[in-house]
Parts: sequence; C-alpha cells; structure tokens
Amino acid sequence: MLRREGIAREPIDDRQVIDELVQRVASRLDGDELDILINDCCFKEEKRLRKTKDEAERAYLERLRSARRRLAWASKDELRSILKSIAREYASEIHGHFDEKTYKTATRVMPKGLALLLRKQAPWAMLRRSLKGDKLSLSDRIISSGQIDVFDKLVEKGTCVLVPTHLSNLDSPVIGFALHDRGLPPMIYGAGINLFTNWLLSYFMDHLGAYKVDRTKKNTIYLTTLKEYSTFSLERRWHSLFFPGGTRSRSGLVETKLKKGLMGTALDAYQANLRAGAETPRVFFIPATLNYHLVLEAETLIDDHLQEAGQSRYIIADDEFSRPDKVLGFVRNMMAMTNPVEIVFGQPLDPFGNPVDADGNSLDPQGRPFDPAGYVMRDGEVVADEQRDHEYTRRLAGAIGQAFLDDTVVFDTHVLAAAMHRRLEAHHPNLDVYRRLLLGLDSRRFTTPEVDAEIGHMQAALKVLAADGRIRLGAVVAKATPQDLRVSALKHFARYHATRAVWGREGGVVLEDPKLALYYAHRLAKHPLPPPLPIGRRQS
Repeated sequence: MLRREGIAREPIDDRQVIDELVQRVASRLDGDELDILINDCCFKEEKRLRKTKDEAERAYLERLRSARRRLAWASKDELRSILKSIAREYASEIHGHFDEKTYKTATRVMPKGLALLLRKQAPWAMLRRSLKGDKLSLSDRIISSGQIDVFDKLVEKGTCVLVPTHLSNLDSPVIGFALHDRGLPPMIYGAGINLFTNWLLSYFMDHLGAYKVDRTKKNTIYLTTLKEYSTFSLERRWHSLFFPGGTRSRSGLVETKLKKGLMGTALDAYQANLRAGAETPRVFFIPATLNYHLVLEAETLIDDHLQEAGQSRYIIADDEFSRPDKVLGFVRNMMAMTNPVEIVFGQPLDPFGNPVDADGNSLDPQGRPFDPAGYVMRDGEVVADEQRDHEYTRRLAGAIGQAFLDDTVVFDTHVLAAAMHRRLEAHHPNLDVYRRLLLGLDSRRFTTPEVDAEIGHMQAALKVLAADGRIRLGAVVAKATPQDLRVSALKHFARYHATRAVWGREGGVVLEDPKLALYYAHRLAKHPLPPPLPIGRRQS
C-alpha cells in the first residue's frame, strides 16, 4: 500500500513545476550583468561539449551558440528571455516524473523478483517455498536499525531530508527497499545523469522519484536551477534524499567533508515556509550510514583515489556498475552472507544541527525542547542573512559528519584489512602508504599469531569506542575471537573480487591486493585507534 506522504500526497503537474522553477531562477539571477552570466554559461558548456558526438547534446550546444551570438545587442528583456529559455531546458532535464502506478508495481514485483534471483536454490525448492506460502523477502539481508520510529513520526510533522553515506551505485535501490520495507513514504532523490543511459533503468528511476543531477555542469544557471528545485520540492513537502558527500567515497573513508549547497536549501525552504505561515514549516535531516561487507566498485574506486583522479574525472563511467554481469555476480555473492548490508538511521537534526525528538522539537545541549524559528526571526519577522545561514549550514554539516562516524558499522572485512595494513606499517615505519603499496609479496606476508594479535588489539579499542557510542560493531567484530574474525573475513574476501584483498597462505596471512585492502581499511581511518603493536609483541 502506498503511504500518501511526501511526493505521493498530491497529483503533480509537471508543466506547473517547470514553470515555477523557471520563474524562481529568473528572479534569483535577475540583475545588471545577465549578459556576462549567460556568456559564462555558454562558454563553459561549449568547453565541456566541444568533442561530443551525441546529437541531442550537439543540438543543445547549437542553441547556446545562437543565444551567445545575440548577447552583444540584446535588450534587458531579451536577456531575461534567453535566461528563462536556458533555465527551462535545465528544469525539464532535472525534474523527475513520479508515477504512483509505477511505484506500486516496482515495490510489489522487484523485491520478490530479486529475492528469487538471489536465492541459491534449485527451482523446485523455490516452488516448494511458494506453495507453502513463504514470503520471499530481502528483509533478512538488508537490515535497518536506529531511529526508525522517530523518522516515521517526523514525516507527518514536516519535511524529511534523508542524508546517507555513499559507497556504491547500489545505494539508491538498497535505501529504496529499506524505506518501503519499513513502511516509510517514497522520497525524491538526486541521481547522477550518467545512470540514465540505460533506457530501462532510466524509465524506472525517472518514475520512482529520481531527479537528474549532472555533476559535469558547473555554470551558475544550472547550479541555481538545481538548488531552486531542491528548495521548491522541500516547500512542497516532498521528502527528499541526497548524498551530502556528493559522490561515492573513492577512498572508502567515511565522509566528513560534505557538500553544503543542497543542504542549505533546507534552511531556505524553512524560512520560506515561516514567511508563508505554512501549517508544517519544519524541515528535518535524517543522517544514515550504509554499511557493506564488500563494495561492488571497490577496485575501481580505490584506483581512482590513489591516482588522484577523483577531482578531474569525478564521474567514473566504466566501473563495475556499468557491467550487468558484474552487478549480478556481486549481488549473488553478497546475498549469500549473513546481514551483508546494514543501514543505520541516526538521530534526526534540524537545519541548524540541533537534535530533534519524535515530536519534532529541537533540543538544546541540555535536552530541553525549544523553537528554532528564533534563529532566523527578529521582532516576529524572518530576517535574511546570508552569512548567518552559511554558518548554520556549516554547523549542520559538522553534526551530520559526526553522525556518520558514530553510526558506521565495522565488519570483519574492515578489521582484517586494517590489521594487515597496520602490520605493514609496523614493519616499514619509514615508508609512506604509497611506497608500502609497492612492496613485494614477501614483505606483505605475516604469521597468523602476529595478525591475530593485531586484530585483538584493534577489537579491544573498538569495543571502548562502541561503548562510548562513537562507532557500531558488526556481530563478528563484537563477539568473535580474533581467530574466528580472521577466518570469517577471509571467507568474505574470497567471495567476489577478481583478486583477494587478504588471503591465508602457507601457514600465514598475505596482503594479496594491498590497494583493495586499503579501501576496506580506510573505513576505520577516521576513528581514534592506538598505534599498531610493535614487532614481535603479542597482545597481552
């Protein structure tokens, strides 16, 4: 059954949405230098697309060139008209087309189909389960926990913005399943435009609440249109999801340096709601962490990070996600694990970084409820202050980043990979990480007692952090002996990747693919751990 909250609350007139966006962008950018603004847009887009062979992109580029040729003698009204035409093109591209029928079909059929596909059973076994009336569900493989009940209440008290960590292109369907499984309403979400190249995937994403984000477009008109879309949707009480890290974590590190642009649109929407006297003006942020034993694109992502190409390439078009056979193989192996994916929904926050309770109250440092409208109002009126708002959004970003660290779930794969790199560091303390990656296989081989000692050393420190609420531990990390943790992690590392990050060999343990292992080790890099054990010393 479709829960009628957020984007499912009301019919959506796509033309009306786009018209509203165009008017907002025009009002936001109207000024004395429209010709310079438009010229900058045309210049950046021509530079970006100068080698394109795509017919639609070439036609779009020709329209921009035509507009650019008119700038020298265009009147102010003509400049506004050109601005609106460009903004309309961008608004039409960005806006999704949520369809209730498609959503109901997808949420009814896709989980069952995926469950059938992923269960390693013979056809007769699956038929027998169906005849017995057993439900095929992914709920025992995609586990969600945390402040779910609070989240459930807040969707009716205001507009919710879900802000998860981002590791894989599988994140969106995984979160979508978890939301539906928990009876939460559908959310709109920004998806990289590169994911819309497959017509079938594009159709479902476009009709399930996704709006397109083209991270290669850097001009002011496009970025303003994107921000106005986010603000508009929040004012309409369309619950929203976006990844504040901006893109998948190339290094495997927990994201703490977050993009504040879209985050700040929530504060804009809150102030607009206050001015309009909206019945439910509040906007709430729900931090969430996605935690995997293994990550589909890990090999490509860590390569990109180590080559320092993440900034320049930004979008990886040729990673594992672009290969259906790779995706299917990965998911099959992942779903054979116990609890391969855990999503933790954290403490909700207001746009100023304060915690929020289930009644929608902001809480001060002593846990007392208060009205946050006082942050932006003076003498009963909302007062605009751009510098003040930037500071509030900076505080919010810090609170979300801390929530990401506190709600990270550590699995055995992370601990073993980190233990191996810590042993490598202990043996070669004068080498930096890049030089250690070049060491030969013999330098990357350690005895099992040495590795188990390092694992135990880390487990003890991680349990202290977990007791303080500064990290979460997977069941194996929390309860298993170092020996059992090592065995479990080695089994997981053998499941999917072309090379094994870590492998047991000849009575010892080998850092077989140090780059891949570094990706998984990085999950712990921002948490305070003691130095590696000295060489020759076992854990006491």
